[in-house]
Amino acid sequence: MSYREFPRMMIIRGLLQVIIIYILCKHGDMYGYQLKRKVDELHRRNVPQGLIYTTLKRMVKNGLLNSYLREGRTYYTPTDGGRQFLSSSYGNLREVIPRTRY
Repeated sequence: MSYREFPRMMIIRGLLQVIIIYILCKHGDMYGYQLKRKVDELHRRNVPQGLIYTTLKRMVKNGLLNSYLREGRTYYTPTDGGRQFLSSSYGNLREVIPRTRY
């Protein structure tokens, strides 16, 4: 990763949980690779697959997502706690972003 891409990737890492829950709430349950493609589409960059799967495992462990197997794939769905996390994160982002100057 070049030094120019590093700050952008740090921002994505910080927001990835919010982005994943947003995608799942908007598009329904998905498996890991589907989520990766949606994140790439939103970010307009290739987010490392390992970062996606590590984040998904952490989110399940922390109760933000549930996972289940279907047709040999692990699907993810937001929990009530995950939806609350999205709602509070969205509120916090709305407060911070308007104050940011470019």
